[in-house]
Amino acid sequence: MYKKTDPQQSLFGVQTQLSSSLRTRLKDSWAQLFKAQILPILLNSEDNFSMLYGTTGRPNFSVARMLGLCFLQELYNLSDQQTLDAFGFDIRWRYALDVSDEDAYLSRRSLVEFRRRLADKDPDMKIVRTIFEKISKAAINKLGISASDQRVDSTHIVSNICTRGRLDLFETTMGLFIKSLDQVGFSRIPKHIQKWHQSEPEGWFGLGQVQRKAKLEQLARYLNKLIVIFKNDLQVTTTEPYQLLVRLFKEQCQITHESGPDAVKRNDQQIKVKKKTQGETLQSPHDPDASYGHKGKGYSAHITETCNNAGKTEIITDYEVHGAARSDMGKAPDIVDRLEAAGLKPEKLFADGGYPSVPSALKVIKGEVEFMTPVNRGRIPDEVIGRDQFKFNTDGLVVKCPRGHSPLDHRMLSHNNKKSRCLHAIFDGDICRKCSILDNCPVRAPNHRARGCKPQDTVGNFRLEITAGLRLRDQMYSNQQTTEWKQQYRIRSGIEATMSELKRRHGMGKLRVRRAARVCFAVACKVIACNIKRWAKVHRASDKALNRFIWFVLHRAQACMV
Repeated sequence: MYKKTDPQQSLFGVQTQLSSSLRTRLKDSWAQLFKAQILPILLNSEDNFSMLYGTTGRPNFSVARMLGLCFLQELYNLSDQQTLDAFGFDIRWRYALDVSDEDAYLSRRSLVEFRRRLADKDPDMKIVRTIFEKISKAAINKLGISASDQRVDSTHIVSNICTRGRLDLFETTMGLFIKSLDQVGFSRIPKHIQKWHQSEPEGWFGLGQVQRKAKLEQLARYLNKLIVIFKNDLQVTTTEPYQLLVRLFKEQCQITHESGPDAVKRNDQQIKVKKKTQGETLQSPHDPDASYGHKGKGYSAHITETCNNAGKTEIITDYEVHGAARSDMGKAPDIVDRLEAAGLKPEKLFADGGYPSVPSALKVIKGEVEFMTPVNRGRIPDEVIGRDQFKFNTDGLVVKCPRGHSPLDHRMLSHNNKKSRCLHAIFDGDICRKCSILDNCPVRAPNHRARGCKPQDTVGNFRLEITAGLRLRDQMYSNQQTTEWKQQYRIRSGIEATMSELKRRHGMGKLRVRRAARVCFAVACKVIACNIKRWAKVHRASDKALNRFIWFVLHRAQACMV
């Protein structure tokens, strides 16, 4: 059951407090656009959040206004208390949310509880994404923006965790587990570990490299001891702190047995810490969803926005959040699928060199989207010609090579000496060995030739892999060498300004929350807030231009009457 505010009550409660000039300024501000365009979308979406609340009890604070408050919070990058203060004391916030003075109160607990329930009931934030899509499409339609050209990039973000190295990770993880135990469980811990926990917090500070290594191995032994002591206690092993202990040990440590004639009798084992770990590994017990990528600990956020709208603002059309360990490669098809589902499928997608892979690029092209992104041919020299120089028929078979020679046959052969097989075009070896461009041709000499033997000295026919992916790669590589392609691709760099805007203006670089669901909600609110801000900026500019035009017409009319 939702508590809605009477618009008339809100109207008289807000506007009667202001002079006519201030009322005019209020209607020219972002608050008017939020009230007229954003709030109706939120009100129409309230029923989607019914699973957060029961059917009995007192009416809750309107979910639409709760979401609007979250968006305005990220619009100005405020803390919870600063948000509630602005809601209570800033008349623009109450006007935007259509709330009367009597209802302009919300406890911090209600705001925190709303986010907690949303993270528990909808961890993938599907409902929030639908609101984001509605607002984005409304802005695009109202502003007359084209979504045919879009650009995408990723940026590194950090949740509210410390990043102080592996010693701190071991100490914090074990400390949280020990604190989670009751008095009986704590008594089962060996005395030396109890003493370490109670009297040696952060004992790693100021240690040298050798001392730090010894300290880390000591903590690894403590970690293993705790796991062994409680491994048969079902009540403890089902808790998250214990599961984090096990995860940390598997990812960071290993057990090695001593060698020698007496090793088996003593059953000696040694706990060693792995030299280097990264990727999908635990980075903080406070946020197990964060991982380690080439930019550091945390998360990666993919942001897609419109582009090539000369003289107009651009609107963010898609976002995605995942652990920092996941690569950008292969993400483009998912982005295109989400944009198509939202009714914002582009005709041309610009991305940097981290996104394309042969399979993903092929999927994007098959989806009738031009994929403007640099590709890399690996260790192939630049002077080697691509498959785009060969002539193919409609069935994907080679008709002519760059020198006009036809292949002898097409066969399914092994792919780069692997078990997988793919289609190859077979060329006459006698012709290929005499060809003047053999050194720059992608055809391969027979695999059975001796080591160091030149292709001209081999015996047998030559072959060329002609898979659709390799053909596309070579075609894209050839296209990106042209001046026309480079001129078109220049527009991609503009998304770097959007990343800077989201991080510096809306605080996306360092978040106030932890865990994947809350991080995703925070990013969603920030990109929605950025779209609202851009929309409001154009709205204010158009209103000012209209007012200037009206003033000019009236002024001219008065002059003519005189």
